[in-house]
Amino acid sequence: MTKIKELDEVYDSCIADGYLYNLKEADPERAKTLLENAEHDIDTLKEVIPIMEKMKNYNLIWSSRYEIIRQLIDGILLMEKIKSDNHQCLFAYICLKHKDWDIDWETIETMRLLRNRVHYDGRQIPGETWKEYKLKLDVYTRTFIKILKEKLKRN
Repeated sequence: MTKIKELDEVYDSCIADGYLYNLKEADPERAKTLLENAEHDIDTLKEVIPIMEKMKNYNLIWSSRYEIIRQLIDGILLMEKIKSDNHQCLFAYICLKHKDWDIDWETIETMRLLRNRVHYDGRQIPGETWKEYKLKLDVYTRTFIKILKEKLKRN
């Protein structure tokens, strides 16, 4: 798998390349919609993940779970008046600016790289990898939901 770059290096590159930019104001409506979409997807996945696991369709599970996390982070950053269309930059921002959230850079970057291998390289997510990351995906999802809900409540 691709070597994971250092967090500071990625963040600095995101800033230098203009992938992270400030918004004039927060966008609570869009953040709320992203939260609602993520929660709807989570409810749906609760029903279908057992079927996908039985069919060993770990790629679809991985991509779906990854997208939920990405949406939630996007919503959080919209509330902080930050925007990026680059997933790596979204993750670098939260890991660098919110160290108190205990989001491990290597873990979340590995999630992104594995998702990219599925989408762009046609690679498979092995069952062992899904089992290894399932709890981490759950914890990060719950963490980001809680953070986004708090930010929306404060708005």
